Amino acid sequence: MASLKWDPNTSGGQYLEDLSTAYWYSESLFTALDMGLFELLEEGSTPLPELAKALDCDEPSLARYLHLLKTLDLVDCYENSWYNTTLSSTYLIKGKPLYQGNSILWRREIKADWDTLKPALEAGRRVHFPTEDISEAEMDARREEYITAMDNIIRLKVPEVLEFFGNGLKTNARILDVGAGSGAFALGFLEQFEDVQATLLDIRQVLPQTQKLVEKSSLRDKSRVLFHEQNILEPDWQLEGSYDLIILSNIVHAYAEEEISGIIKTVSRLLSEGGILLIHDFFLDHWNIKAAFSDINMFINTYNGKVFDSKWVDQTLKNNGLSTTGLIPLQTDTAVIFAAREPNALEGLTITPVQKILQPIKAIGFDRVMPYNPKDVVVAPFAKNKCKFGCRSWDKKHCSTNQEMSADETKAFVNSFSKALLLKSEPPTGDFQRKALRAETLAFKAGYYKAFVFWAGPCSICPDCDLTAPCNNHAHSRPSMEGSGIDVFATVKKAGESLKTLSERGEVIKYYALLLLE
Repeated sequence: MASLKWDPNTSGGQYLEDLSTAYWYSESLFTALDMGLFELLEEGSTPLPELAKALDCDEPSLARYLHLLKTLDLVDCYENSWYNTTLSSTYLIKGKPLYQGNSILWRREIKADWDTLKPALEAGRRVHFPTEDISEAEMDARREEYITAMDNIIRLKVPEVLEFFGNGLKTNARILDVGAGSGAFALGFLEQFEDVQATLLDIRQVLPQTQKLVEKSSLRDKSRVLFHEQNILEPDWQLEGSYDLIILSNIVHAYAEEEISGIIKTVSRLLSEGGILLIHDFFLDHWNIKAAFSDINMFINTYNGKVFDSKWVDQTLKNNGLSTTGLIPLQTDTAVIFAAREPNALEGLTITPVQKILQPIKAIGFDRVMPYNPKDVVVAPFAKNKCKFGCRSWDKKHCSTNQEMSADETKAFVNSFSKALLLKSEPPTGDFQRKALRAETLAFKAGYYKAFVFWAGPCSICPDCDLTAPCNNHAHSRPSMEGSGIDVFATVKKAGESLKTLSERGEVIKYYALLLLE
């Protein structure tokens, strides 16, 4: 459910059924949080009768509901007593570092806004606004709900982002957190690096909430935090000096092109010579389903917010004289782009070579690019025989007469690599194979001098294959996975992918390539 997307090799009707009932999942979670169920179970495993009494629920009805939550891995039962799973205990208990309850319940708060999607599409803009008689106190309460919700989410992201700063920040570095909200991003850096200070910048209406959350935080020396009231749409932010790290977290998607271009222009001026600009956000070319949903969420809930493709952001940064890393995916639904005045400043970030090439390879035209352990590749003798006795191109192309690699050679060759990427796309075969070659070339230029790709299908690079003469295009010829003895079905399954045999002409075909890296 977390990655609900249609698999063309499964029932389309079932996918649509799952899509139409997706709200069942969220409503089940909202109700459990409202009831305080997880808080109660955190005190210890509890028999059903005690739970029903404590929650003021009908016992048989509660039993059915608990069974549902068990199927969602939110609770479990042992010897007739119910308890939290590790998932719930980690993320759904107030006061725990990674608590997500505020974020989850905020999603329910904005659910009604999605009912305005059709009128908004007709009007070409947001149509739902707060009522004119809403008080400032009510607006403050709503801002607090939003900021604490975003605080929950950012706490999930910061640890992974901090890994990119494994070499640390310079002594007495100055951090500027733009549109800081709860300040969680900057606070993560302050807790990691003791000799830096941060300025948290936000609008007048938000900054009091920021100050309250900083006071409640675990940061020991709160004098390292400064607060600056500022509307970031204004060109002059009334700040002195330059900053060694500037953070734009979830800012880009809140505005349109003109506003974001102005904000990037301003932060570019404020960046020190060796400083780093960190942009953390949704991008249309990363987790594209969630990014597309977020884009529509901005459409119906903001004046002109939108989610951008990373290439637009990257080019805007370069237009302001900055060098960039390009998009670096996180393990969640967001990604980061780092930028700097000096390219050498980016070299100090602990970004692995694989992280650097994931998005460029995906941009070649692959549906998915998945890190893969070569030791998980399954080699089996039957695979080559399927080619020899089942492929219409056998004895018609050099790839078959060369017989590619033996199964033993393939296994030894693959196991000599420590890293790999599994590349997913679709026919036409020749187009897929050309993309695989481009991916291999990109990896080679990134420093993987042993990069080697196994593709799918009979070689389709040349329009014709003359078996009476030697292959005249060895530079662009590669073995197929199946032709080299790789069990593609079993291999991709280890990456969480699914393949099935097709029974009807016209069914969607999936292609995979294995890019070995060293």
